[in-house]
Amino acid sequence: MAQAQSGICAEANLHGLHLFFNVFDGQDESLRAKLKQVSAIEEEFNDQFSESMLSCVVAIGAQYWPHILPEYIPSELQSFPNINHPDHQMSVQPCDLFVQVRSDREDVNHLFALQVLKLFAPDVELVEQIRNFRFLDGRDFNGFIYGGDTPHGRKKRSTALINKPGCFEDQGSYIHVQRYKHDLTVWQHLSLSEQEQIMGRTRLDNTLITPVLNTSHATRSELKDEEGQPLLLNQSMPYGDVYEQGMLCISCASTGTAFEAVLNSRLGEGECYDHWLDFTQADMGSAFFAPSVGFLKQI
Repeated sequence: MAQAQSGICAEANLHGLHLFFNVFDGQDESLRAKLKQVSAIEEEFNDQFSESMLSCVVAIGAQYWPHILPEYIPSELQSFPNINHPDHQMSVQPCDLFVQVRSDREDVNHLFALQVLKLFAPDVELVEQIRNFRFLDGRDFNGFIYGGDTPHGRKKRSTALINKPGCFEDQGSYIHVQRYKHDLTVWQHLSLSEQEQIMGRTRLDNTLITPVLNTSHATRSELKDEEGQPLLLNQSMPYGDVYEQGMLCISCASTGTAFEAVLNSRLGEGECYDHWLDFTQADMGSAFFAPSVGFLKQI
């Protein structure tokens, strides 16, 4: 039975480190042989630092996948949506490889990342490294709980993981990453009531506000399928310092079309869009596929 990578459905951690790589020309075969070794590093760290609750995800970029694994292309894998919107820019920054490391110890994340860099060298260049941390009780810098309708238990797995026994896609997940930078200066001058109307949930206890507003973040982003199942599993984490704050939005889905459906809903039409976008701007976006642990070991 296929086993999903540990970080896809992992519970929230205190610290995260997210690495984005591009692969140098001619290094595809070399890197392909190294991908299977990441799970061994993870097992070693979990033995040595069991209290840290470390988890990891290795995902291959949508545009790079045909170069490294042309014989195994996920059926719904597609590049990050290239959307031209007059008011809200959704920047695209394709990357070949994405590694997510999360635990309750920042030093363990750091050591793990050094091992990954040592393993992948000299086949790759590190394009971005983003350090994240849990803010208060799982809130965004705007003061609200992020991922207000995040599924739990079995629903988490059915939302994020492909269920195709016997297929190489089984227990894999379509990953989409966006980095948003917030402009909180104006936001902090809004009243609590105005903020809650924009987010569609109460700030204190994360209760959905009724009647719902078509322009609220909750209405535009918390989409469900015909069975009432969330389209996406939100694994986002805040990042930032005293000068700049934002959110690294990471979504995991069992289908390759779910993310674009949510993104188009947020952008909407005319004035009917997610009004939280007036206070935050995406400056990068990439699409990946995270195969099962067994698949990575076999390639």
